[in-house]
Amino acid sequence: MKESALQKLQKVRQTNGSEVGGVFTGSEIGTDNYRIGKISDPCIVFNSSSKYGCTRDATLANIFIQQDYETSNHSRYYLGEWHTHPEENPTPSLTDIASIRDVYSKSDLVINGVFLIIIGIKSNYYGYYDGENLHKIDVVLC
Repeated sequence: MKESALQKLQKVRQTNGSEVGGVFTGSEIGTDNYRIGKISDPCIVFNSSSKYGCTRDATLANIFIQQDYETSNHSRYYLGEWHTHPEENPTPSLTDIASIRDVYSKSDLVINGVFLIIIGIKSNYYGYYDGENLHKIDVVLC
């Protein structure tokens, strides 16, 4: 993950207020290795956010994905979803797992899965959904 992408995620930590979320793009840097390059601003449907949930605006998310694809000379594409949790060390809820399954089944994906980042108060959860299971993964800065 690019350090600038991580810094942007750190700025939206949910220490109080409502959950927010969005999408992120990146590129493949080797077989089954991806670099998260750009994080969207929150893409939330107006008045759809609460302390424990939010609804992502697909139109705003798709605009971000398309613009980043074009400005990167087609080198960055959609990799996954991010959102905040009001807990110190987040774990995916049943709603999160159902949501990432839904994204996987309805999206036109460049890669064979979808990444999920949950930003907690002290740490982040990083996962990869491969069409069957959500796997916790390690992320390194580059």
